[in-house]
Amino acid sequence: MERFDSIDLGNYRGDNYFLVGYVEPDPSGYDDYDPAEDAENYGWSLVQKAESPLDENDEIVRMDTRHDQPHLDKEYLPPDSNEEKKVWLDDDYSYRRMRTYLLQNWQDFADLHIYYNE
Repeated sequence: MERFDSIDLGNYRGDNYFLVGYVEPDPSGYDDYDPAEDAENYGWSLVQKAESPLDENDEIVRMDTRHDQPHLDKEYLPPDSNEEKKVWLDDDYSYRRMRTYLLQNWQDFADLHIYYNE
């Protein structure tokens, strides 16, 4: 998928966070690209920015339409967790609804990431 949008969320509990929206196929050939109309797949991810440019960012949670149905991936869970990592969502989760959901809940997911990983 190709990066389509980004929202800086600022600093929370000492770390910087942002949302990144992505679409498939690549929107470079479209003047008025609308994910709801033009994308085969789309999604948003909450990301904790790396402290150093040499380190990788940490994806905390991802919502997308891959696998033919909207879902949420709990990337913050450790590999040995007994909790289900994938949560299947209703078909009406649009690109904008995913963005809105993550904007409203990102601090809760950041706290879960801190709890499980730091």
